[in-house]
Amino acid sequence: MIGAIKQQAKDLAAELNRVDWPSREKVMTSAWTVVIVSLFVGVFLWAVDWVLSKGFAYFFLKTR
Repeated sequence: MIGAIKQQAKDLAAELNRVDWPSREKVMTSAWTVVIVSLFVGVFLWAVDWVLSKGFAYFFLKTR
């Protein structure tokens, strides 16, 4: 049992050494891209929600 765990740990270490890790610059670029896209989508959804809520409020208040 201990031998299997040791072999698994060795295999894991060998696999991690073969991984092609991204550079710091690539990670930072990707992170900023995610932040900017998230902000854009958030603002877009807020604007659509605001327009629809004002439109529905105007429509329902006008028909009474």
